[in-house]
Amino acid sequence: MADETITYDRYLAGLPEERRETIKRVWQTIRENVPAGYTEKIGPKFLTFMAGDEWYLALANQKNYISLYLMPVYMFPELKAKLDNSGKRLKCGKGCINFKRVEDLPLETIAEIVSAYDAEDYQEEMRRIRDDAKRATKKSAKA
Repeated sequence: MADETITYDRYLAGLPEERRETIKRVWQTIRENVPAGYTEKIGPKFLTFMAGDEWYLALANQKNYISLYLMPVYMFPELKAKLDNSGKRLKCGKGCINFKRVEDLPLETIAEIVSAYDAEDYQEEMRRIRDDAKRATKKSAKA
């Protein structure tokens, strides 16, 4: 990430006024539930929590919506199932949930997902997934 770090208040001040409260409420839920070991980073485009150099989650104001990137959902099938069974009809992009209002999100489910893995376990799973992908690539190249 090449973005310089800025303050949370400065990030909020740069948002359209009608989106500030939504971003604040979602980020507050995340902050209250993220386990120890993650590092919060505030940049001009993203609010993130990192596990070392790995993104754990991010929140971004886009042109037509707000995007919540929940990386654990893509790594842990049980967390994806929680999201799918949340009772909310979510508009998901390739790697994110797109929404306009906080009411569009299942905040309790998001809190569960955010709190599910500490930074060390998350990084370990990320390494395992990458190692498995490398082995599979080498195996298919030999075949």
